[in-house]
Amino acid sequence: MLERAGELADEMVERIRAAVPVYQSDAVITAAELRRTCLENIDFVFAPMGHAPARCSPESRDNGRRRAQAGVPLTSVMEAYRVSARYLWERLAEPAATGEIAPEAALRAATELWLVLDTFTQEMADGYREEITSQTLRREAERSAVMQALLEGRLDEADLCEAADILRLPTQGPYVVIAARVPEAGHALPRVQHALRPLGAACAWSLLHDVEVGIARLTGTHPRAEDLADALEHAAEGHIGISPPYHDLRNTADALKLAKIALRGACDGQRVTVFDRDPLAIAAASAPQVTRTLARTILGSLDQVSEHDRALLLDTFGAWLDAGGSADLAAAALFCHPNTVRHRLRRLQDHTGRSLSQPRELAELILAFEVDRRVTGPAR
Repeated sequence: MLERAGELADEMVERIRAAVPVYQSDAVITAAELRRTCLENIDFVFAPMGHAPARCSPESRDNGRRRAQAGVPLTSVMEAYRVSARYLWERLAEPAATGEIAPEAALRAATELWLVLDTFTQEMADGYREEITSQTLRREAERSAVMQALLEGRLDEADLCEAADILRLPTQGPYVVIAARVPEAGHALPRVQHALRPLGAACAWSLLHDVEVGIARLTGTHPRAEDLADALEHAAEGHIGISPPYHDLRNTADALKLAKIALRGACDGQRVTVFDRDPLAIAAASAPQVTRTLARTILGSLDQVSEHDRALLLDTFGAWLDAGGSADLAAAALFCHPNTVRHRLRRLQDHTGRSLSQPRELAELILAFEVDRRVTGPAR
């Protein structure tokens, strides 16, 4: 068999090319490269026969790496190996059938043949997977570097197209930045890809130390961040902030700052905050130290009542705001009588010294209310 190696390799090449489509031209693997590999495998199978069978095959492992580098699917490589194995078995069985060698010798040779074929097939597959893993790690490192450059504003115009290609984002906006609060363990948005799929939004994600950040390209004739927010509202397990739309990827760092401000403006009652849709939430969160002091000044007199009454008055005020200033609608939402709503609102006015009928004083109360539930929090 070794003396006929050249002849066997030529016929193996023909069989592989006839059976496996990806090998049928020189576009991916040339005939010369394929023949060289066939010769290596023939030598690997038959050279140690009758001695100690080979327990490893560096050549097959290298071959697996080369096929992965060339982009040949592993299923196609495995099929080529199966074609080769069947062919070698047929050639080995011929001299046994014609009596050229004793059946016992043919049986021993066949046993060693399949053992060796199994060894080098496994080595090839291992080499292939090692190369794919290496490529994946390189791509992930490259992608992380590009995301980091975008988020830090270190990307110049010359690199924009390449960056968009690496992140699989369109080169033209509008984009938004999504900032999600990271839980103690895991990702902030485990179901986000599924939630955004119906919108057709291309996204790239990065996990930072404090937030999970995504760059999403808005889609549609009239792209709106609100559609994205609605989808995220159902997918999110925590708070999320969304930046205003922008068109140049080089502005991602500025958009990230606005998305983080929007994130600070999110609360349990409104988990997703869009920067340019929720101005009161943004105002409450943009300067936390200042607005926290302002809220204490306006709502400080409520500290004279019990914690339960304080929460009751503010919850009623929030329901009244959500109802557009209607005591009847607020009462329906709170499951109480409209007069109960009016009584609580009068108590709020008495304690704060601000009237709900005076626009300026009402605006102060609304801002203080938004700060209290978004920034100040339970500890106040």
